[in-house]
Amino acid sequence: MKLILRSEARPTERRTPLTPKNAKALLAAGFELAVEQSARRIFPDSEYKAAGVMIVPEGSWLGAPSETTILGLKELPPAPDTLRNSFIHFAHLYKEQHGWQDEITRFTRGGGTLYDLEYLTVSGRRVAAFGYWAGWMGAALAAWRQLAQALGEAGPERGVQSFDSRAEVEAVLADLAHRSPAKTAVVVGARGRSGQGAVEALNLAGYTVSEWDIDETRKLDRPALLAHDLLVNCVLMTGPGLLLLRPEDLGQGHLRMISDVSCDPFSAFNPLPVYSAPSTWDAPFEDLGNGVEITSIDNLPSLLPREASEDFSDQLLPTLLSYPNGEAWQAAKASFEAAVRRADG
Repeated sequence: MKLILRSEARPTERRTPLTPKNAKALLAAGFELAVEQSARRIFPDSEYKAAGVMIVPEGSWLGAPSETTILGLKELPPAPDTLRNSFIHFAHLYKEQHGWQDEITRFTRGGGTLYDLEYLTVSGRRVAAFGYWAGWMGAALAAWRQLAQALGEAGPERGVQSFDSRAEVEAVLADLAHRSPAKTAVVVGARGRSGQGAVEALNLAGYTVSEWDIDETRKLDRPALLAHDLLVNCVLMTGPGLLLLRPEDLGQGHLRMISDVSCDPFSAFNPLPVYSAPSTWDAPFEDLGNGVEITSIDNLPSLLPREASEDFSDQLLPTLLSYPNGEAWQAAKASFEAAVRRADG
């Protein structure tokens, strides 16, 4: 099996789905693997070379033979308009996000296949996810901003960039927790990996945390939710059923900060229909009015690229070793084929 690990197109993306350690494991299993040069990837090219991997120029995937599979993390660049290979990455298409049909057409036009990492599942459960670090970083950013604001100090509101390690953020949170007035937070989806990460970060920041999940949101007590200073949403909805906040709720109760870790504003099932687009690294917070701010960065784990990549790659490796015939790959292919039929319909 031939694989190319491509360089990411997004300028802020430093993560990778395959670490040098696990690249070496693929080689040992008989895979042919090449890694594109990348100045942004958290692991330098030299570490892959030391693992025995062939290093090829950035963009080599564009001319790869059709039997070569292209492994990446986030969405492809807009060109070319014809895709003939098999691709593995997060595409964010199957919930009919903006432009999804055009993107699907790129694959069908060239005969390519998409194995979306989000839909690599076994018995309905994803085999690999960045959820823990998304929750950790999303909660940490919101807490950092809120606590610094309470002290009249600058926080991350003027922009963020990736950190070399979580220790940098932990030091900031510990300092603010020591000097700031007590705050409360509610994490919705607290039992999932994302929610667990959020709870850990908020505990480090000195918050008193309410952990809500299915039982606590089955019949939502919105006044109780609004009684907290900070809300972290870690629930990614795939259908109707959860509405956490409405525009008229903004400014009610104590709630003044929201972190939407799930960040799905373009979906009809968004449980936080109080904003219309993700925030960015350059502008991490949006003023919603009535003294309420939201942060909704859609690639939060890339702010902690080393920890996030190591965790994800370790989760993904057993499934990569079964490519392309394992159960998870068949599930991902079925999801792609279903999306193609919807796009054609």
